[in-house]
Amino acid sequence: MTEHTPATDTVLDRREETVTTQAPGYASTERMTLDVVAEKRLHLFRFNRILWSILGLVEIMLGLRFVLKLLGANPDSGFGTFIYGVTGLLVMPFTGLLPTWESGGAIFETTTLVAMLVFVLICWGIVYVDRIASDNPNARTFSRSTRETTVGGSGNERTTTTTTRG
Repeated sequence: MTEHTPATDTVLDRREETVTTQAPGYASTERMTLDVVAEKRLHLFRFNRILWSILGLVEIMLGLRFVLKLLGANPDSGFGTFIYGVTGLLVMPFTGLLPTWESGGAIFETTTLVAMLVFVLICWGIVYVDRIASDNPNARTFSRSTRETTVGGSGNERTTTTTTRG
């Protein structure tokens, strides 16, 4: 008889299953391990990589905008129009927040620097909250092993080990 625990009772961390089949002249053992916590960490790692990659692209674009404005680049050139057009939406919420200094054709645009800082803080906050929400700090571990002999004799066995934290 096999006893099953509903998934809602405890958080499943790791499940191991061993199937041993024996027949005259034949023996086979299969073992499968599913590490649920490692899979959660992998998903969190992928999410973080995607988020930081998007932030890196945004920061590069804003950095280019800042440097082009500082060097007094021609805003009517193709590249300048592209950079200013794409980053204009990102800088718009911060327009007029701080003064901008202009000397000749060079512009020291402090709003771009503020936007860069705010986007880094937002991404860091998202990653931090996600890490807190997905963390499982419990230290107690419970293991259950079940050995089942299937129809076909004593040579056909299935062992299931379930490890939970709670």
